[in-house]
Amino acid sequence: MNMKQLLLIAAVCGGTSLVAQDLAPGINYSYNPPAADGIITDITIDVVNNDNSSAGSFDVSMYLYDQATTNYWVIGTTNVPSLSGNSLITISNWDIDINDTPGIPGGTYRLGVWVDSNEDITEGDENDNTGLLAGNIVYSATAIGDHAIDAASVTVFPNPSSIGTTLNYTLTEESSISIDIFDALGNKVESVQSQTGFGPGSYTHSINTENYANGIYFVTITSGVAQVTRRISVVH
Repeated sequence: MNMKQLLLIAAVCGGTSLVAQDLAPGINYSYNPPAADGIITDITIDVVNNDNSSAGSFDVSMYLYDQATTNYWVIGTTNVPSLSGNSLITISNWDIDINDTPGIPGGTYRLGVWVDSNEDITEGDENDNTGLLAGNIVYSATAIGDHAIDAASVTVFPNPSSIGTTLNYTLTEESSISIDIFDALGNKVESVQSQTGFGPGSYTHSINTENYANGIYFVTITSGVAQVTRRISVVH
């Protein structure tokens, strides 16, 4: 597949390499667009070094690009420790939760890859460091407001699950709670709880997965305007 190139204006600054490199995205890639959970799964991208000399450590980022406004948001970054000259490396099995990047409004985006995003390597040409992947990313932003859920406290264990798992969460203020299960395509499988009058404190909720088919599911806990999603793997 051909990749459209997005030109990002960036000053070339001193890097860790003594020889100017030419790093760029490769032409091969794949990914699964997000369902209702906002998680892009199984991202696979190639990164190439078009120079004869080896490159030292550099970062690779994924970003969402709004073609209407030309705004972009970096949503995930990984590191490549080194890359030989005139070679490529494949980054695979990369999952990125869009919800982890605050301030992204709901809308339709393109997914992009940005090689050497933190300018770790001195490059003679940075116009080919980015590329947009085919397909649209449709994102329904989590509302931002008074979050009654402590997102860091939301865990699911055991995971993977066979016959059942437990959702753990903490509320920071009195709130109503709803808990829903979605499949990998974003279809609601079950509403396991909807209740009002929960005060501040830590809670657990048992989820019966005995009748679920093997696969990936997402449990979403909603409290007013706050929403947190965790992935569950069901293996019988």
